[in-house]
This record gives sequence, structure tokens and C-alpha cells, in this order.
Amino acid sequence: MTEGARNPRIIRVLSNNAVLVRVPSGVPGEDTAQNTAQTKNTQQQTTQPTQDTQVLVGRGIGFQRKPGDEILPATADLQYLELSPERAQFLKGVLSLDPAVMETISAAVDLAVDLLGELHPSVYVVLAEHISFAVQRAGSGEQIRNSLVDEIRAAFPLEFQAAQLMVSYINSHTANATLPVDEAAFIALHLNAARQGVTVKQPLAVANELAGLLRFVCARLGATTTNLDGTVDHSLALELTRMSNRVGSKQFRSNLARRSIERDLPSEFDVAQQVLCRMIDVPTLPSHAAGEAAYLAVFLHGWRQSVRPST
Repeated sequence: MTEGARNPRIIRVLSNNAVLVRVPSGVPGEDTAQNTAQTKNTQQQTTQPTQDTQVLVGRGIGFQRKPGDEILPATADLQYLELSPERAQFLKGVLSLDPAVMETISAAVDLAVDLLGELHPSVYVVLAEHISFAVQRAGSGEQIRNSLVDEIRAAFPLEFQAAQLMVSYINSHTANATLPVDEAAFIALHLNAARQGVTVKQPLAVANELAGLLRFVCARLGATTTNLDGTVDHSLALELTRMSNRVGSKQFRSNLARRSIERDLPSEFDVAQQVLCRMIDVPTLPSHAAGEAAYLAVFLHGWRQSVRPST
């Protein structure tokens, strides 16, 4: 076998920074591929045939490339990502996509990488898969709904902004498919997971927890998240997110007016205490967090006057 025949060859360009390749058995660098595989089935490769289809990630590796091009193993900063049995199903969808649609999705992913910096290599597979399905659903007239849009926007503002830019780009370059802001929220979860190197379940849990806190506050104070002018209120979600971040980093503030606030705003202070207890996961509020409860109580006092009451 010649050296050229032993090099990986591109099947599909996923983005400027990621390509889907077929790796011949025994190709130089194949050991690296096995050692850096990100799936649970890596250890099974000692008893099963080596999977020859991989995602190859590296800065600019897909730029001006086309199917059939060889990738030299000596190329710097390459990461091999094995496709698990579940992800292998992704190949069928990707390879059947209109190349123009795939090119648009790839460019959108690269926009997010440029804005957010280095992301986990799996994002190239996950987002290509996710967005391609979303484009197909939107193109067939199916409505995409996400009940956590406001929570995701508040909890992950940078990722949400990047996702909005991606959706705007896809909508302007894809015929007969208009992705809504709900899809941007889904994409933002994947972007956050890729920034942290975790599964999407973790940022989704954060968004769900925030949604639970919003429902709790509204129920206890008889309020809604609709402003008096009928627009959606984002301030409560943002305030709770900021407080959750402070709690997570143990940056508790003191408040010299705490006793006065507790006396004059008993309803708001009680709700604030319970919110903090849920964030810290304790039955009673520790003394070092009392100042934060006072700050939140003052915010809630003003907030409930600017939103519509519940009926």
C-alpha cells in the first residue's frame, strides 16, 4: 500500500475546523485516534474491527477542502473523534444532506467557535446533527418550541448570543427554513456543554432549576413574568442567575440594612430566604447569606410592582 493510500481521506467537510474522514487500517496516527477517542466503546476496539470513519478536528483543517482530499497525519493540532454506535447513525443523515445546506451549517458552527473560543471537538458532530434535523423540521413546516428560552438566555448569555447569530446566518442562507429563537436556545445549550466539555444534560439542568425558581417566586408573590406593558420580563431571571453565580463562587455580600429590610419587606424577605436555601441546598439560611437575602428582597419589592399580578 502506498503512503498516499494510507492517509485519511475526506468524506464530508463539517466545518473549516472539522472533517469527516475514512481512515484506512494501519494509517499512521491511528493509535492517536484510538487514544484520543471520546466515546465509551474505545476499549472494545481490541476485540472488534477498527472503525474507519472518524471526525478529524484541527484549526483550518477543512478550509477550502473537498471530499476525496487527503489529510496528512503530520498536520499539527489534530484531534481524532471516534463515532460511537449512536453517532454512527448520524453519518446517514449528514451524507444525505444537500451539500449547500451542510456548508451553511458548517459556516454557522465556525461562527460560534470564533465567538466563544475553543470548544470540545464533539460540537462539530453534535451541532451538525442537531441543526440539520432542525432545518429539516422547519422546512417541512413543523414548529420548534422550547419552553426554556428565557431561562437559557439568562443563564448562558454568551452562548445564546452566539446561537442567535448562528440561527440568523442559517436563516439567511437556507431556503424554505426559518429557525425560530426557540432553536437558538437549544443550540445555546449545546454550545455551553461544548465549552465545559460536558453533556448537554448539565446546562439543561441549570435552565430547569432556574425555571423552577421563577415559578416559585411568582407563585409566592402572586406575580407573573409579564411586564405591565405586556412584554416579557427578563429581569427576574437575570437577577436569580447573578445570585446563583455568586452563591456558586461563595461570594456572599453583607447588607447593613438587613434588619430594616426584613422588618419592612417581610413577604419579599421570606421568599428571598427560601430562594437562597434552594440555591445553597440547606433547610435554613446560614447567617453569612442573610445579606444576599436582603438584596434580593429589595429587588423583588421593585420587581413585583413592574409586572402583572397573577389572576
